[in-house]
Amino acid sequence: MELNDKEKKARERVCLPLDGLNTLDKVKSRVEELSPVVGLFKIGKESFTRFGPEVVKLVQKYGSEVFLDLKYHDIPNTVKGAAKAAAELGVFMFNVHASGGLEMMKAAVEGAKSGVDAGGKMPKVIGVTMLTSIDQDIMNNDIGIPGKVEDEVLKLALLTQMAGLDGVVCSAADLHGIKDKLPTDFMYVTPGIKGPKTGGGADQKRVFTPGNAVSDGSTILVVGRAITGPATAEERVQAGLDVLKDMADEM
Repeated sequence: MELNDKEKKARERVCLPLDGLNTLDKVKSRVEELSPVVGLFKIGKESFTRFGPEVVKLVQKYGSEVFLDLKYHDIPNTVKGAAKAAAELGVFMFNVHASGGLEMMKAAVEGAKSGVDAGGKMPKVIGVTMLTSIDQDIMNNDIGIPGKVEDEVLKLALLTQMAGLDGVVCSAADLHGIKDKLPTDFMYVTPGIKGPKTGGGADQKRVFTPGNAVSDGSTILVVGRAITGPATAEERVQAGLDVLKDMADEM
């Protein structure tokens, strides 16, 4: 498969979760199968709990980058130690919950830098604002946070920037309300992406197509079931290619 220049650039911005795979052989197969259309693989709580650092090394072995999606949220010293370990693993990016507060996020950056000193590489550190599974009704009534989702996202995004992080995880729907209030080089990692011809996850409340996300300013798109949902390898690769083409049209 030959990608054009815009599609190659789009590939670098697509991050695929490695969830729902119960053996390292299945992880290996997924990476081999979809690396032609995916530049970054996300290792979340399920995969890391099941396989540990070995799954990070497996992805890196195939020349791919890792987004370690463990959403650290703990006392500052604990998060600092976890961030140091993430940097030592050589991951491209990891995240923390912005709701953990300013000192916790500053500790994450400090920990990452100390991991570099110990022989790792400096990862991008990003803050999770509001999960894309949470809409205003859930935020107001279940969690008890008043106001609008976009106002809470902006508040947490500004706190993230104040802490010295590289960017945020947010819905593409939130970008219009925060981009003009943050640095021009700030990163926006957006889950909740549906394919141009395939759906996103049923638990995602706020979803965008890849092209819409790019045009609104997303830096990295987390695309899961829109690519992995089809039944055959050929269909999954084609779904990934459809995502790249949709992004390229807006680049």
